[in-house]
Amino acid sequence: MARLLVIGNVNADEVVRLDAPPVPGAHLSGRPEGIRLGGGGANAAVALAQAGHDVAIRAAVGDDEAGAHLVEACRNHGLDVSGLHVLPGRATNRPLILIDPTGERTLIARKTIAADALGPPPGDIAADGVLVKTFNPALAAFMADRTARGPVVAHAPPTAFDHWPATVWVTSESEVTAAGGSDPWGAARARAGPMLQGLVVTRGAAGAEALGPDGARLAVPAHPVDRVVDTTGAGDVFAAGLLHGLLEGADIGAAMSLAALWAARAIETDGSVPAIGS
Repeated sequence: MARLLVIGNVNADEVVRLDAPPVPGAHLSGRPEGIRLGGGGANAAVALAQAGHDVAIRAAVGDDEAGAHLVEACRNHGLDVSGLHVLPGRATNRPLILIDPTGERTLIARKTIAADALGPPPGDIAADGVLVKTFNPALAAFMADRTARGPVVAHAPPTAFDHWPATVWVTSESEVTAAGGSDPWGAARARAGPMLQGLVVTRGAAGAEALGPDGARLAVPAHPVDRVVDTTGAGDVFAAGLLHGLLEGADIGAAMSLAALWAARAIETDGSVPAIGS
């Protein structure tokens, strides 16, 4: 298997199970389920490690009890934590995760560590592929260099980012419409650079679609889900599955199908990180 680098948040998710979906003006009851490992970086990295890869995580946590717990949790999941930095005098990110009876989650971010708390990784860091699950302009040069060495999968950035190199961008339907107008592929290529091979648009239960040059489109269905338990982390795990598929030599369609399977397993799991297997 491959040596991989995942750059993204490692959070202490504070989870509450609701008795009804949240709506404006509602008075709800909830069952606290404590703190668990979460964050886009952690969710994706653990999924890739469970698939047999050698995965390093680059992120920052605070020097508090939650941060120490997260470092140990990442280590226990088999991650290389040499790039998981503990920031003195800082508190760990602790988002509030509200999960309704249908398994849908509402996330309330409570950030104490910003995305730009760390600079880019060392240029000579060993990695056959890179997954970027954060937005930090300082990463752009590193990402550009890595696209010449192997696949770089990244979430499509906010419109303020005019340079975000990657092999594949992943985005949602609402985001691609807002950012790309009538030519989402052209808009993505202009900001991601010439190494961009695909713009993958996720549509939840409607599956996903890859956009490419010359109007190319390839759609794949969502993988069937036996029971929706917790949708937290499904998008992160989808991106991880996409990178795994590309590293295995799959074309974009086959890689998306694998990613959809991984996301389905995440949705069926009570937690942010599913049991992927090899």
